[in-house]
Amino acid sequence: MNTLARRAAIVVTAASAALGMAMTTASAGTTATWSATPNGAYTAHADNPTLDVPFASLACDSSDVSTGTINATSATGANMATIGDISFTNCTVGGLDFDVTMTATPWTINVTGVNSSNADRVDGNVTGISAHIEGFGCSADFTGKVYGYYDNAAGDLVIDGSGTELVASNADCLGLVNDNDVASFNAAYHVNVTSAGASPVITTP
Repeated sequence: MNTLARRAAIVVTAASAALGMAMTTASAGTTATWSATPNGAYTAHADNPTLDVPFASLACDSSDVSTGTINATSATGANMATIGDISFTNCTVGGLDFDVTMTATPWTINVTGVNSSNADRVDGNVTGISAHIEGFGCSADFTGKVYGYYDNAAGDLVIDGSGTELVASNADCLGLVNDNDVASFNAAYHVNVTSAGASPVITTP
């Protein structure tokens, strides 16, 4: 084989190897399916959740997800689970009683990646949130998205108030809550898959 032919063969071989590597990497990225075991219908309970805006803090004794579904798999982590019905008990602002209700369902739980500081945790968010608060001389709506993580070791879905995109609207609340206030929601929900009586473990290959 002459020099020119050898050089051409080397270039073709290198290009083929690079293309093969690129295809393998791309394939690995698209097949990293998230899975939850066990899965199906679940309930969840949180003690002492809070919702904070710049001029007020709403505190509740507890919150419960009574209807929800955890999917067996999700190709991207999106729609890993849903919240069909959630309630809040004994909520107050400054000692005054408030009711908190869902105004649209479902809310969607999405997984976004493995937590960089704790391998037992997967990061995620809850989207489609739509809720209404009502109390003496005060009402407001909250819609948007909150962030947190799911702890596989503890079985807890933790909403930690980070990077919140939960925003107030239709506020009539004596200046305590105002339109466009950004709310910080904090809660730790212990998750229990109904059929298994156990918390799910969420993983990706």
